[in-house]
Amino acid sequence: MSLLDICICIIFLLIGFNLKRFFKGFSAYERGVLNKLFLFHIAIAGVFSFYVASNGGDAIHYWEAPLDYPLSDIFDLVKKRSATGMLYLINYFPAKVLELSFFTGNIIYACFGFLGFIYIFKIIKVFFPSEAILSQITLFKIPIFPWIWFLPNFHFWSSGIGKDTILFVAIAMFIYGLTNIKKHLFLLVVAMIFAITIRPHILLFLFVAFGIGFILDGRLKGYQKVVLFFIFLIGFASIFNFVLQFIQLESLESSAISEYASSKSSSLNKVKTGSGIDISGYPFPLKVFTFLYRPLFFDINGVLAILASFENLILLVFSGSILFKKPFLAFKKADYLLKGSIVFFLIGSLAFSLILGNLGIMLRQKNMLMPWLVVFGVWTLYLYQQRKLSHEGINS
Repeated sequence: MSLLDICICIIFLLIGFNLKRFFKGFSAYERGVLNKLFLFHIAIAGVFSFYVASNGGDAIHYWEAPLDYPLSDIFDLVKKRSATGMLYLINYFPAKVLELSFFTGNIIYACFGFLGFIYIFKIIKVFFPSEAILSQITLFKIPIFPWIWFLPNFHFWSSGIGKDTILFVAIAMFIYGLTNIKKHLFLLVVAMIFAITIRPHILLFLFVAFGIGFILDGRLKGYQKVVLFFIFLIGFASIFNFVLQFIQLESLESSAISEYASSKSSSLNKVKTGSGIDISGYPFPLKVFTFLYRPLFFDINGVLAILASFENLILLVFSGSILFKKPFLAFKKADYLLKGSIVFFLIGSLAFSLILGNLGIMLRQKNMLMPWLVVFGVWTLYLYQQRKLSHEGINS
């Protein structure tokens, strides 16, 4: 590493550690949690950098490819709506002009990725005003909040060079922006630009999910629902054809979708990672389970698979605990943001379950979805804890 690398790393680490200070409303306890979470996030970034440098990966290509491209060629790729071209453009200045190392690039991305966790914590503050009740929500007598946010996979794919980090932040930014559209309009626009340039189908999922969330919100008046419906409909229509072109799907006819899903699943389960699985013969519920909760211990093919198996087991138990705490009642009582969050999770999970056949790619793709299952799950358990405390208060 050069002296410039060291200086840039120090600057970004200081900025990342103090990012929370740019957001009002965090308590001393929450700031302490975010400090620990940042240190954990950076540690995972170090693991990511070492792992990819040793085993290869897209991150190296995204960082080193701009060294061989003139800027004009990169702009040509961007004009062709290439998500990879956008990564080249983002990395051009630090990688080629400043000649920063791959490790430094990962630190820069990791500090940016941590911004997603800050937005998630801000969203949680909107949904769960009582820290006391939140702290009483446990799984095997261990507080779910904040410890569930220390699961490694949340950080591994949001702490390194690549599309996943940018999209992780964009989704959190988009949902936080919806908490106050007038105040956070610029934030929403930035989030949509990130999403449409990296993975436009995710922006389409967001429009659909939160359009449904707004329509189902019982606290909105009829005319407000109509206005919001048309806003999301316009957003949906404006990017629909672009998304079809991006994913190379000719139409939404069932035969076209089936052929696309089969071809993608077939190609992705052959990716050279040793984690390809043939899901073509699986019934659809098992495809969804595979996407959300595998690898498990019978899929182990390395150290990372062992860690992923423990994490997936925790998420599986967490999901199971939600089912026994009246999740449909929780959905009914949720506001449009919580409804939209879980609908987004469901749409993404169902869509990706059809086409993904590689466990490594599944871990990457579901990283943008799982936080919103966690948020809704905590909401379900939060309401259950409220009812429990209220019942105990009445009996006492």
